[in-house]
Amino acid sequence: MLKQTRFYLGLMLIVQAISCFFLVICYLFKDKKNTAGPFTVLGVLSAVAGMFLIAEKVKEHFEAEQILEAMDDICEDDLSETHTIPVDDTATESDFN
Repeated sequence: MLKQTRFYLGLMLIVQAISCFFLVICYLFKDKKNTAGPFTVLGVLSAVAGMFLIAEKVKEHFEAEQILEAMDDICEDDLSETHTIPVDDTATESDFN
């Protein structure tokens, strides 16, 4: 559960970084460069932290998939062998209820 929370936190940080960069653009067009500076720093830090958290989850997902593929290669099931249920004339449905 904790690892899923970190992934969602990473997504939120990416969204925060995008909104900070929109604010930076707006402040630069209004000639408020002193206000745009802190939002630029906040956006960059949020983007880096968000990418780190998302990359961690993606890496974990690929590792788990590689493990499952390796297990499938080792444990190949031969589907040619099928199990049949023996049929007997003496058995009735009441025997199984």
